[in-house]
Amino acid sequence: MPLIDRIKKISLCSNMNSLDRFARAILGALLISFSPIGINASGNDVIGWFFAIFGIANIFSAITSWCFMYSLVGLTSLSSKEEDSDDQSFELDFKSIRKKALVGFGTVSILISAFFIGESYESGKATVQGMELQQLHHHTALIINEIEKRLNQEDLQVIDLVNTLSTITQEHFINDTKMFIAIEQANNNWVFDAKNIDQASQQNILEALKSHISNEPDHLMSPNIEHDFFHSIDSVEDYYYAINDKQYAITHHNFLAQKTSPIQIYVGELSLSSAHLIDSIISRMLISSVVVIWIALWGAVAVAFFIWKHVEGSNRRAIKAANTDSQTGLLNERALREIFSNDLTIQPSREYTVYAAKFRNLSQILATNSSIILTQVLQRLATRLKQEVDPECILGRLNDSTFVIITPVAKANCVNRFKQLINETQHLDNFQFSLEPTEVELSYPTDVSDFENLISSVSTLIYHANQQRLPYLRYQQHLIQNSQKVSQYSAALKTAIEEKQFELFLQPKVDMRTGDIVGAEALIRWNHPEDGLLSPYHFLDLVEQSNIRSSFALFVVNEVCRMALALQSAGYQLPLSLNLNGYDVFDPNVITTLEKVSKELLVQKHLMLEIELTESETALDVDHIATQLDYISNLGFAIALDDFGTGMSSFSYSHALPINTIKIDRSFVLNINDSDQSHIPIKAILFLAENYGYSVVVEGVETQQQVNILIELGCTVCQGYFYSKPITFDEFVTCLPDLH
Repeated sequence: MPLIDRIKKISLCSNMNSLDRFARAILGALLISFSPIGINASGNDVIGWFFAIFGIANIFSAITSWCFMYSLVGLTSLSSKEEDSDDQSFELDFKSIRKKALVGFGTVSILISAFFIGESYESGKATVQGMELQQLHHHTALIINEIEKRLNQEDLQVIDLVNTLSTITQEHFINDTKMFIAIEQANNNWVFDAKNIDQASQQNILEALKSHISNEPDHLMSPNIEHDFFHSIDSVEDYYYAINDKQYAITHHNFLAQKTSPIQIYVGELSLSSAHLIDSIISRMLISSVVVIWIALWGAVAVAFFIWKHVEGSNRRAIKAANTDSQTGLLNERALREIFSNDLTIQPSREYTVYAAKFRNLSQILATNSSIILTQVLQRLATRLKQEVDPECILGRLNDSTFVIITPVAKANCVNRFKQLINETQHLDNFQFSLEPTEVELSYPTDVSDFENLISSVSTLIYHANQQRLPYLRYQQHLIQNSQKVSQYSAALKTAIEEKQFELFLQPKVDMRTGDIVGAEALIRWNHPEDGLLSPYHFLDLVEQSNIRSSFALFVVNEVCRMALALQSAGYQLPLSLNLNGYDVFDPNVITTLEKVSKELLVQKHLMLEIELTESETALDVDHIATQLDYISNLGFAIALDDFGTGMSSFSYSHALPINTIKIDRSFVLNINDSDQSHIPIKAILFLAENYGYSVVVEGVETQQQVNILIELGCTVCQGYFYSKPITFDEFVTCLPDLH
C-alpha cells in the first residue's frame, strides 16, 4: 500500500476511533477522581495511586492521540482545498502540515507542562506546609510544656493566662513571626494573645475559632507525636484555614493538668507557603516549561519538515504512477483530464489538433504471442514517440488502448511524425508486427469544448471508422449526434415495450402483372414520444443486443397474429410475413408462442403466416438453423429467406433449409436497366428458385421501368414504394378489394 494511502487510512481510523478516545478520557478522569489526587475516595494506598497513574495515562493517551492525529491531517491536505477528489493531483503543503504539527505538538507540550506545573505546585505546597506545620508543632510543644509547668505550680484561678500567653509568645517565637495563641477554658471563656497581627485580624481569628474551628474535635494533635509527625496526620490541609483572605496553620490540643479542669489550646501561624511557592517553584517551572514548549515547537517543525521531505517524494512517485500508463509510460486518461482542466496547459483561446489511433491488430498479436511481447512492442513504440515527437506536444494513452497526441495547430509536424511512427512495421527481436491503426482527427475547442466530449467523440469516430472499414476518419457532427441518439434509444427500449410504443406497419406484396395485393410484410416502427416515427434502422440493432430481444420478438409474433385473425374474420386469406432473427428461432418463449399461434391461424391447409430470416443469419449455423426451421415449418409457417444474393455463400447452403420463398435484395433492382449484364444476377436467382421450387419476391421496386424489366425476366410478385410504402393496418384494409 502506498504511503499516502496508509496515512489516509490512519486518518480514517482516527475518525472511526474518536469514540474510543473519548471513552478512554472519561475513564481516566473517573480513575483520577478515585485516587489520592482526586476526591481521595480510595485512600492513600497502593490501589489509589494505581488509579491515579492509570487514569493519567488514559487521559494523556487520548489527548496525545487527538493532537497527533490533528497534526497528521496536514498529510492529506491539498495545497488549494481540503476535499479529496479524483480529478485533482495531490500535493503535500509544507505550510499546512507545519501549522498543524505546531498546533498538535504545542498543545501536547502545553498540557504536559501544565500538568507538571500543577503537580509541582501541589507537591511543593504540601512539603512547605508540612515543614511549617512541623515547626509550629515544635513551638506548640514548648508552649504546652510551659503552660503545664505554670498550671501545676499555681491554681488556674490564680494564674494570669493573659500575661502568661504574652510572655510565652515573646519568648518562643522570633520577632517577625505572625502568630497567635488561644485558650478555651471549660466555662467557654477564651484567652487570646497574638504577635505581629493587627487588631482586626485578631478579632477575625478569634471569631473563626469560636464559630467553626473549635467544633472540629478530630483535628487534635498530641505533643508526643513529634518523632513521627508526618505519619501521624491524615492530611496537612486539615490544619490550614483561610481567615480574612489569609491562610493560617493552626494546631489544636486538648490539655488536662493535675490541678485544673480541661482546656483547649490553639496555636496558629500565618502561612507563607503560597508566596514562597509563587516566587520560587511556579516562576522556575514556568521558565522551564517555556523552554520545553519552545523545544517542542522546534521539534514539531523538524518533524513536519521530515514528513514533508520524505512523504512528498513518495507522493510524487505515487502521483506519477497514477498519471502514467503502466504499459507504455505515456500519460493516462486521468492525467489528460487534469491537463484539460488546467487553462495554463491547454488554453481555450488556442486551437489544438487531437489525433488518435486505435490498433486493430492487438488482439491478433496477443493471440499468437505472449502478453509480454505485446507490452514490449507498445513500450518501444511509446519510447520512440517520446523521443522523436516535439516535447511541447502531449502524448497519451486512453483507457481503451488508444494512443493520442494533442498539439497546437501550428505544430503539424508532430502529427505527421506520430502518423508515420504508428504506421511503421514494429520490430522486436526477430519478430515483425503491423499494428493496423484506425486513425481519427478532431479539433479542440472547435469540434469539442471539453475533455469528456473529446474522449467520447474519439471513441465514436473510431467505432464508425471500423464499421465502415476506413483507416482514417475526420470529425463529423452528425456521427456524434447519431451516437448520442443511439445511447438515448438504448436506455428507452424497455419503456417502449412496456408502454406499447412499437407499432407494426404493412407493406403490400403485389402481383406486377395484375396489380393485385397478394400478401404483405409486417415492418416494425417506433412511435417515439420525442422524435416521432422511427424506422428499424434506428433501433433494431439495439434491440438484438439488449435483454428485451425476446419480449420484442413475442410482441411482433402476437401482433401479426392479431392482424391475421382480423383479416381472416373479414374474409381475406392473405399471408402476412414477419421478421425474426437467427437467435429468435432458438428462443423457447418464441417457439412456444409460434406453437400457440399456429393453432389459431391454420385454417384448412392455407398458410397464413410467413417467417422471414436474413441470409446472413441463416449462414451462422446452417445445421442447427435447418433443424429449428424444419420444426417451425411443420407447425404450418412458411419460411422466406430475406436479402437473398447479398451473401457469397447463398447458393451453397440455401437448398439445405426448408425454404418456401426467396426475396431478391433491392440492391439488384436499383442498378437494373436495359443492359443484359444487369439482368444476370436476377436471372441466376430465378433459375435457382425454379429448380428448387421456391417462390420469388422482388424487394425495392420504385419505378415503372423496373416493373417492366422484372416482368420481362419472369418475376411476378414484388414490394416497393412504386406500389406502396409501409402503411397502417387500417390503411392496408382499405386497399383490399371489397368482398361484398
